[in-house]
Amino acid sequence: MEVLPNIILFTVAGLYLLLLVFILAWVYHDAEQRGLNGWLITALAFFSGTIFGTLVWLVLRPRLEPQTVPVRS
Repeated sequence: MEVLPNIILFTVAGLYLLLLVFILAWVYHDAEQRGLNGWLITALAFFSGTIFGTLVWLVLRPRLEPQTVPVRS
């Protein structure tokens, strides 16, 4: 029964990597939407510790400017 711990380990590691990719993709798209360099902000969030960097981004990110929506008549 040495297989079960390996399955659990790979499952947890896979879920962690999936969560990491999801968080960093969100940071990238959020930075781009706010007019900043998404790659730079994502790299800063990743290298400062993904969770800590994301929390810092949430606190320090600029406000989202409202955009006009064209309406056809």
